[in-house]
Amino acid sequence: MHGVPHPINDPALASYHRPELVRQLPALEIASDCWYMLDGTYSGSSPDGKTVKGKYLHKEPAEPGVAYNERLHRSTYAPIYRDSIRAYAGLLNRFQLIDSPPSLELAEKNVDLHGESIQSFWGRCDERVLRDGGVFVMVDMTKSIQSNNFLDELESGVRPYLMMIDRTDVINWSVTHENGKEKIVHATIRQIRQVPSSSGFGVDIEPVYHVLRPGRVETYALRKVDGGWTQEKIEEAVTSLPIVPLVWYGAAASRFAQSEQPLLGLAELSIQHFQMRSDLQELLHKCAMPVPVRTGAKTGPDGQPVPLVLGPNTAVDLDSEGGKFEFAEPSGKSLERHQDEIKHVEELMDRSGLNFLYGANIKTATEASLRASQIASQVTALVRNKTSAFDTVMKLWAAYSGELSSLTPESGISINDSLINRPLGASEIAQMVNLFSQGLISKRTVLDELQRGGALDPDLKVDEEIKRTEDDRKQEMEVSLKEEQKMTELRSESTPGKEENQSEDKEKEGKTNSDTQTPEKVQASAQRSQ
Repeated sequence: MHGVPHPINDPALASYHRPELVRQLPALEIASDCWYMLDGTYSGSSPDGKTVKGKYLHKEPAEPGVAYNERLHRSTYAPIYRDSIRAYAGLLNRFQLIDSPPSLELAEKNVDLHGESIQSFWGRCDERVLRDGGVFVMVDMTKSIQSNNFLDELESGVRPYLMMIDRTDVINWSVTHENGKEKIVHATIRQIRQVPSSSGFGVDIEPVYHVLRPGRVETYALRKVDGGWTQEKIEEAVTSLPIVPLVWYGAAASRFAQSEQPLLGLAELSIQHFQMRSDLQELLHKCAMPVPVRTGAKTGPDGQPVPLVLGPNTAVDLDSEGGKFEFAEPSGKSLERHQDEIKHVEELMDRSGLNFLYGANIKTATEASLRASQIASQVTALVRNKTSAFDTVMKLWAAYSGELSSLTPESGISINDSLINRPLGASEIAQMVNLFSQGLISKRTVLDELQRGGALDPDLKVDEEIKRTEDDRKQEMEVSLKEEQKMTELRSESTPGKEENQSEDKEKEGKTNSDTQTPEKVQASAQRSQ
């Protein structure tokens, strides 16, 4: 695919390709062409660097070269394949780090030394997995430099970083199995370097091969000598890990470098769709304009038919016998048949993509549910494989940085796949809140279900939200306690004055009672005294 002229069938050379990879190369090339929308040129078996469109739109017999080039220029490719992959990748890219090494958290905004965040890096990995069936992620360590003091060591930038390697660039490998686990014995990575050209301002392509083994990396270059190829070791480096720091992230299988392309059928359908649209455009270009036809035209003095002039103020004179003038055009059945076939292919493409999320070409709720279940199953498998690959990458990172002790059994990522779940209704949300009010479910369960059902933002961190609510509750309790204490102090300060007022009220009440005695009460009191 890179146009490298090195031999791929000689096991003695570093450029040797595994048979499994060789079988996948044609399909990987189709997926790559569709990803880049059939743009550019290719240096395969076509002569003169023919465009990628020319691989799929062949030149017809006796078709002039100018007409063929114009047909290629008019043909357009619909980006349904690439859009579907990006839609799938969006479902996988909503994740959160859990108990990650401190150095990884510090490098979260630049994990590849090129300024790419960890979200963006793994988003590109997801796209490659869906396109090629898998991708390799390598954990490497920057070279240490001699430092004079601790400040120089901190500013040296020595730390682990991540590299994404395409499936076609890991060309040969060997693995063993120990206690049921795969162990990589070696893996060869092909790197296409650009070196300045000695003849001008351009660049030359120089393929090199990095052979990764436990504890070391060897770099080879191939040279052509006497009509044959020989390899030369140009560099060798020692690593601090006793294993090969290369992780396979597959779409359907977790075995090293073993997985099928999940959307290859969609790529082939998109090419068929491109070819049929090109044919339809060519028919419209050639046959859509009606052609004037006249029979029995008068001849001029030179014996030739009078030139035909068309316009709103002109007329056509014909002989009285057998004269006829009309516009001839196609019957339209061929065009209609092409349009129907294109619609049928588009429906097949919708079934392989995510268009059901937007309500396209869905006739019943049952059909939508079945499609959603199929997509949910595929996404769930991808989530499991991504989680497993990320766990291994995090362990390799911690091993390089000396932070293995900071890892916990929960270390890894948590992926939110709520977009493929059915949204919760208002009654279901009210029921969950009611269960929480009655103490039958916990607050975390309620928030998790609301987030999974689409009622909360998928990027919301539940742990932080629970902590914020607890902090708010503590703050409210502290404020209420302070207010209650203040009221108590105010009541205690006003207590003495209140007692004096109460005694004065009692004296006044006694005087009032004595002043209000009637003559009968006075006489009865005198008789009791006698």
